[in-house]
Amino acid sequence: MDNAVSSVVTAIIEAGNIDAVYRDVYLDRARALLAPVLSPEEFRRLEQQRAALAELPATIARELERANWSLVKELSQRMQALKDAIDDKGALLQTARTVYDVPDVRLDPFSPGLEAFTGIPKRALATLRTRALELLGTLERADGVWNDFYAARRRAFQARAETASDVPEPGTATSSATDQLEAARDALKAGDMNRLAALADVLAAATPDKPSSARAGSVGPTPAENEPGPELQPAGYSRETLARARHLGLTSRHLAPQLELASLRRYAWTPLSDEWGHSAASHVPLPSGFPEGLREGLEVFTIHPLVNSGGARYLPNLVAEDVLVEDFPDPADGQTPPASELVKSLGLPGRRGLPRIVIEQALLVHGARILEKDLGLDPRVFRLVCIPSDVYLRLGEAEGWGRQPFWTHFDGYLVRTAAGRVRLQALAGGDVRYGGLYELLAVGRDYDSDHLLARFAVVQRTRMVAW
Repeated sequence: MDNAVSSVVTAIIEAGNIDAVYRDVYLDRARALLAPVLSPEEFRRLEQQRAALAELPATIARELERANWSLVKELSQRMQALKDAIDDKGALLQTARTVYDVPDVRLDPFSPGLEAFTGIPKRALATLRTRALELLGTLERADGVWNDFYAARRRAFQARAETASDVPEPGTATSSATDQLEAARDALKAGDMNRLAALADVLAAATPDKPSSARAGSVGPTPAENEPGPELQPAGYSRETLARARHLGLTSRHLAPQLELASLRRYAWTPLSDEWGHSAASHVPLPSGFPEGLREGLEVFTIHPLVNSGGARYLPNLVAEDVLVEDFPDPADGQTPPASELVKSLGLPGRRGLPRIVIEQALLVHGARILEKDLGLDPRVFRLVCIPSDVYLRLGEAEGWGRQPFWTHFDGYLVRTAAGRVRLQALAGGDVRYGGLYELLAVGRDYDSDHLLARFAVVQRTRMVAW
């Protein structure tokens, strides 16, 4: 029984690691299957015993030198008992770590422009997609209760093959603009002027005009980033859901489209942005009615790759959208933020001073339950998140947000590389001292300043998909 469950759970985890935007859904299913065999409480107890087991040899060695034979015997017997208990659950315990101990955020390997951060080149995506289809087909058969979900995700991957360009064009020596740029630098160092000239033609064709004071050219080379995103279906919340939402402190809001603002997507970061992205934002013409303060937030989009909490590129569509959102007023300086049933249900001690990694874990463990049990919504269709920055921006003026000296947690992360390692920093903003409603910045996932406040929203999962 344990082996059968472990096999299915392992397949679910692997599929979720590929299908990043739905990874929390896969993890929730894995927890449900694993809990009857190895509960979260038992897992934590065994992990504590494993930590104790690692310390016992040194303790026994000290008592051995002291000739404390009775304690040596007692500790030796304890060590053997711990070892037997852990060995008995060895394989299952290893599987459980991938389910119950998930501190990382997976980047979507299929999101445009993230190859340098995922470590998965475009040429490998076709193989990865095939693996996802194999896993989903296996899960349809092995986990019949959820076969409709696996079938829907399988169809999504099948449909993706018709629109994605995973394989480089024949004769292309490099798989991305970043590779081509690096090859050009290598050609220059080697004195290979003929190759450099050929690469210059390729880069010129793939690269938009650099922005000028008269006209800011697009920074994005991929059409998918410039095209408007998919329309979102009306949420159609039932009366019961709306009543439950009010109990949790959530209010239904309809967001009108802001397509002129959404057109700024074309200035978003791309792998070539490091060459001239720093100057692009200063020349971008802002939509009418928006203040200069918007430019600083736009600069973050221009210079850095951003992803949502599902690990996919964050390129706001700003189409018409229905959301459930905590709409409480921003607390004045020195005031205690309001508590709510939602915060309690997430198991959080409050709203202020929470590091993002703590919020992530609360949403991962409790988010699906709150959606399904407390709100009557399908977690495979909706997701509970920190309020996205574009939702905050669209609602904030009327709500009076962004007029107090603190930051609000925003859904998603800024992606950067430090010392050769990919590092995610949590998005935040809204401090009146640094741009207010239009501010966008990033902080460490472990940053726990009282200067940070959590505000949550329920959004349609479709808004998070980048392909």
